[in-house]
Amino acid sequence: MQQASSWNKYIKYGLIIGLLLTVLFVYRIEFSNPIPKSNKASADYLMNDQAHQQQHFQNTSNTSTSLATACDCPTTFSNVSFVQHGEKSPVFVPEDLSVMQPDVLDKINLNKQNDDTVIITVAGYGMRHELYNWIHYMQMAKEKKYVVFCTDAKLYLHLIVAGHEERAALVPEDWYVNDVELFTNTKLSMLDDARLSHVKTWILQRLVYSETPVNALILDVNQIMVHKRTREYIQTLLHIREDTQIIATQDGLDQHTINTGLMLIRSHGHLAKRVLASTIQIQEKQPDLNQQEAFNQALDQMELHVKTGMTVLLDIIHFPNGLNYFEQNLPGSKGIKPYIIHANHKASSFSKSFGQERIDLLKEHGFWKVSEDFVDGVSRQVEEILQRTHQLELQKEQDTETEAETEQPVNE
Repeated sequence: MQQASSWNKYIKYGLIIGLLLTVLFVYRIEFSNPIPKSNKASADYLMNDQAHQQQHFQNTSNTSTSLATACDCPTTFSNVSFVQHGEKSPVFVPEDLSVMQPDVLDKINLNKQNDDTVIITVAGYGMRHELYNWIHYMQMAKEKKYVVFCTDAKLYLHLIVAGHEERAALVPEDWYVNDVELFTNTKLSMLDDARLSHVKTWILQRLVYSETPVNALILDVNQIMVHKRTREYIQTLLHIREDTQIIATQDGLDQHTINTGLMLIRSHGHLAKRVLASTIQIQEKQPDLNQQEAFNQALDQMELHVKTGMTVLLDIIHFPNGLNYFEQNLPGSKGIKPYIIHANHKASSFSKSFGQERIDLLKEHGFWKVSEDFVDGVSRQVEEILQRTHQLELQKEQDTETEAETEQPVNE
């Protein structure tokens, strides 16, 4: 009897010890993880639902460890591992945009190729001479379909008077993120002003989201197309691999920096949408950056693979910039005629050329084919039209005021 009682005590002690060990084990599992379950970074961070994104950041507000200085996220996280190409701030990618204006959509559909590719350029009135030189080379390359997005009504009227109405589109005001008056200034050139270059990103974003598929091939007006079938060559690269979403030229010998003066962007590419959204956010946060610098910052936040990634780089021998062509004679040294020459550098220095210097560079090397007398003649016609229109508007206002004054005694 006494032996049985001793065994019962041992069993009781064993159960108590086992229970204590179980409690300690559960406690360690529950509280040893430094990140609460609600604060784990999940796929919600990558979703396009801003409500989900905001909720995620609010859930992390109680953490005390600050992020590394490389990140400018709106709140702090704990125990976060940074990846080399992680985005430095949350990127809000729109699921859709407002419907494109019918007149703009008509111009795009009229000038689209069979595979939905459309050549576009963006210009203002202050760039008209370089634009008409660009048009000359498009005609020489047998490219009859393209769309000139005009940032001001004066250039749009200029193209209409010159007979290019079917290929001219006025950028709608709701496409401008802000500063409409600045971007519609008729005297400035986006090739020479960092802030003005941002409009190219806004236009590309609208085209990528277009309800009808548009593969936008954007060429700056200082991109000189000197080879026929250039468009077909670039189009082929887009269709070789389905996951290719952006084709661009590299800026010099650096394969990690692209030149946004020539880009082909696939319609509705989800990664392309993300890059454009990130570029716009960077532009608005750092307005002194030009479009190319902002675009490369956005790309730098993504892991890119040359063979399997979304980007394809055009070689600098067939698509040289001003430095490669005018100073280093890279294509000529290989006995190769380039497809497109980007006249973005001076002939005698490594700095970028501006305004008249860029035109002088083209003249010096025989790439200035536009008739300046023709362009100036059209400009005079445009000025006359605008002056007459202004006079008619003033006369109409005066007539309205006169009618109101004559009707007033009758009403009394």
